[in-house]
Amino acid sequence: MPKETKRVEVAILTSDKIDFKRKTIRKDKEDHCIMIMGSIQQEDITIENIYAPNTGASRYIKQILLELKREIGPNTIIAGDINTQLSALDRCSRQIINKETPDLICITDQMDLK
Repeated sequence: MPKETKRVEVAILTSDKIDFKRKTIRKDKEDHCIMIMGSIQQEDITIENIYAPNTGASRYIKQILLELKREIGPNTIIAGDINTQLSALDRCSRQIINKETPDLICITDQMDLK
């Protein structure tokens, strides 16, 4: 019997009470990431929602961030389920740190993402 694969799609919901004017929507080919560029009260804003796969999450997030580096600015919100523990507070003492996680932390620090 073939293994069933689950299709994952991410979404960004905005309230109709906010005067959000959408300009651009982009998705990655796997539908794990969506980015909406727009404005609220004439202020540009970018919202990025990422759902990282369970395996290779650190590598996937690093790739997405590097691809979006030029578009990440002071009015960028990055949210989602990244399936990666970026700090000791995010994991229990028994969890092993993925060998790619320190590299991802370095990238987020260089891009000043907190």
